[in-house]
Amino acid sequence: MVEFKSVSQLDNYIKSYLTGSEYLSDFSVTGEISAYTVSSRGHAYFTIKDQEAVMNCVMFSRYIAYASFVPTIGMKVTVTGCMDFYVAGGKLQMQVMTIKEAGKGDLHEQYKQLFERLSKEGLFDPEHKKPLPVLPKRIGVVTSSSGRVISDIVNTLRKRNPYFDLLLYPASVQGENCPPEVTNGINYFNGKKNVDVIIVARGGGSYEDLFGFNDERIARAVYECDIPVISAIGHEPDYTIIDYVADLRAATPTAAAEQVMASYDDQKNMVDNLALSLDIAVNSYISARKSLLDMLANHKALHTPAFYAKQQLSIVEKYKTEMKGLMEAKVTRLTGEQKTLTGRLESLNPTNVLKRGYSYVSDSEGKAIESASSLKKGDVIGIVFADGKATGEITDTSFDDRRSS
Repeated sequence: MVEFKSVSQLDNYIKSYLTGSEYLSDFSVTGEISAYTVSSRGHAYFTIKDQEAVMNCVMFSRYIAYASFVPTIGMKVTVTGCMDFYVAGGKLQMQVMTIKEAGKGDLHEQYKQLFERLSKEGLFDPEHKKPLPVLPKRIGVVTSSSGRVISDIVNTLRKRNPYFDLLLYPASVQGENCPPEVTNGINYFNGKKNVDVIIVARGGGSYEDLFGFNDERIARAVYECDIPVISAIGHEPDYTIIDYVADLRAATPTAAAEQVMASYDDQKNMVDNLALSLDIAVNSYISARKSLLDMLANHKALHTPAFYAKQQLSIVEKYKTEMKGLMEAKVTRLTGEQKTLTGRLESLNPTNVLKRGYSYVSDSEGKAIESASSLKKGDVIGIVFADGKATGEITDTSFDDRRSS
């Protein structure tokens, strides 16, 4: 066994071994640029890749000056140079001396071809976009069961309106399993019809990380879905095929949660304002018609010959009938609107949810327990029903393997 006295000695050995290799001291390789930055000193740092691997590269300014084009992300290039090991950073990289264009990147070409084909078929047309519900009772989310995305969505929804149900369909959000699993999630909700709206989400990442959402299977599942779909893939600058097919594109998963759920306080204020407007409108209408009747009752026509008086009285009766009909119609319409909005809010009342057979578990302080992972044997819990509360002790816990994967 060889013993290295220090990390520096090991790294320097690796460097000397690589630079002394016959194969790695002068070679060329072709790949697609997937990241590219230039330092203040004019040195270029980038990566080239294929479908399965990535290589870090550095091209010093003295060599960049001889390049015949400006490298950009997505270009397919052929680079020549030697393998190097950056001792101070412990980083393997290729020192590039020359760079030549080798055509457009494979992934970008795949994206372009799919985009053009689906666009011609009309999958992106605005007339196919479905409106979102104002107050969805249940929201379906297709994303990874781990990570910050699902927690960010839940926390944002709770701040805006705590009265909702959420169903998570766990799916891979990058790699080869991403397209089939996301497609299955969309089809599951569409087949069950158990949610009012669907959010497909993942956090930020590289072009390669997000490329799973540039898939025809996902695009067609969204297009054929009867339930409105919101896409929330990556960050603001990131666009994938699903963003163009979805009924709404959100810049981030948090933005999707903000757009899918109306503020409870705003909706309550709207109902209150509508009720006030109803009272004002009815009183104003009655007051205006009463003033008209008073004016007609005191009209000089009542003091003229009987024929003229009878004619004016018929007009008065006409106005009275018209006023009654219009007032009843307006009161009916405004009352209906108030009942509809009041019913929506009432259906979201947590007490009514419990009356439908639901209950929730709380800790000893009365706080709701959201996950079995926060419980252990011997813990005392409270079970809250619509008509009371029960107390119990945890004797055992188990976990859903699919949600924890």
